[in-house]
Amino acid sequence: GAEMVLARDVVGFEARGPVRAVRFDGTGEVEARALLIATGVSYRRLDAPGLEQLGVRGVYYGATPSEAIQCQGEDVYVVGAANSAGQAALNLARYAKRVVMVVRGNRLEDTMSKYLVERIRSVDNVEVRLRAEVVAARGDGHLEALTLADRAANTQEDVPTSWLFVFIGASP
Repeated sequence: GAEMVLARDVVGFEARGPVRAVRFDGTGEVEARALLIATGVSYRRLDAPGLEQLGVRGVYYGATPSEAIQCQGEDVYVVGAANSAGQAALNLARYAKRVVMVVRGNRLEDTMSKYLVERIRSVDNVEVRLRAEVVAARGDGHLEALTLADRAANTQEDVPTSWLFVFIGASP
């Protein structure tokens, strides 16, 4: 009894007693006792040379269980320092050989919940690189390497990897 409506512009909502109506641009409407509206999300993109050319081949703006399982025995990089990045790092660490969190700031505690910081520090295969950034990506059809900048030491390092997970914010 469910109806799914995709790619339609909504121009209005109305309460009609116990039901709600959604009016669409042009013609048409849907009435229901409950409405689920999933408008999606736009992820803030990491701006580093090489990332746009790779698209989604090794570069992810979210981490699902299926990607986590595919990282079995691999080195994985996670960019970000908020709770979503920390939760992803812990989930990926269950499968990956090593998870490296790339954090621009000086401390995880500035942007992440204390309980999550403590959990991250207690996991042996999670490494946190503070004052660091991804400044380039390379690969032939799929991510093969990243260039990381250490802002404190003013150095750069090339690291091989097929997995980059980016958690730097999103807008609904």
